[in-house]
Amino acid sequence: MDLKQKRTNSLIMETVSEIIERDLKDPRIGFVTVTSVKTSSDLKYATVYFTVHDGENEGKKNSELLNHARGFIQHKLSDLLRLKYTPKLHFEFNPFIERLERIEKLIKEENGKEN
Repeated sequence: MDLKQKRTNSLIMETVSEIIERDLKDPRIGFVTVTSVKTSSDLKYATVYFTVHDGENEGKKNSELLNHARGFIQHKLSDLLRLKYTPKLHFEFNPFIERLERIEKLIKEENGKEN
């Protein structure tokens, strides 16, 4: 991945986070945290990875809702960023943080048993 692609990923991540927080008015969408963005080498496609703090079922539901709203989000993104191409977005739930929290909880429980 070259420097331009890394900068673009970072810009898209920051901007999409702001759009979701500020402009998306769908009450069904939970508290979403964008964790990373991966663009294709030609910058025409971007996968937006996110997590939620309400579990995997909520993550899947939010994935459907965000993908349904992607046209709106892409339009806002094109207004805010001056890119040669506004990438076609795809939202994907990333359960990494939830799994990490579960592992930390298990470790704490195990350490508590040893005392």
